[in-house]
Amino acid sequence: MDKTYNKLIEAGIQLFGDYGFDAVSVRDIVRGSGANLSAVSYHFGGKSELYKAVIEFLTQEMKDQLTAFDPETFVTLTLDKMETRLREIIFEFHQLFTSANGISRLNIFTRETASPDKNLSHQYFLDMVGCVRECFTRILSAYYQKRNEPIDKVNFVIILLISMLKNTSQNHCIELIPQEERDDVLTRLIDLIIYSKL
Repeated sequence: MDKTYNKLIEAGIQLFGDYGFDAVSVRDIVRGSGANLSAVSYHFGGKSELYKAVIEFLTQEMKDQLTAFDPETFVTLTLDKMETRLREIIFEFHQLFTSANGISRLNIFTRETASPDKNLSHQYFLDMVGCVRECFTRILSAYYQKRNEPIDKVNFVIILLISMLKNTSQNHCIELIPQEERDDVLTRLIDLIIYSKL
């Protein structure tokens, strides 16, 4: 893929994330990417197709991150190493959406899970959420089994993780609590997931 294509994708992530699909024009994307007006038509065909490409890009990005968590190796670890790695995985998962441009990714994620757009891209997000669920189900099930705990709480824990992301998005829009308190909430959430206690 050439540089113009990548610039259009990045501009799309930021603008669709910040303002939503309907509020963003092709001219906005062109201006944000530094490309010329014909580039969107050449690479994607139009705004709807660019949005689909953005969603597909974000889905693949998430799949790559989940692969990097390496659940195959995780399930072979000792319990103490599992605990250490599980903390890292949850923190890395959270950081993916709070890094540079991460909040734009998170805004798209939140909008798509709450209210799918009308451009047939929602299937990509269902695929992404399915991959997240599958990865964390495998990791958490292995951890709880090694602790001789029931694994029926795995779905609840995954809902907690997704809720954490949605709340992160809201907290970036309105600073309700200081950063150190948000860090404490994340630490306590990880303790809740790992040890089932606050």
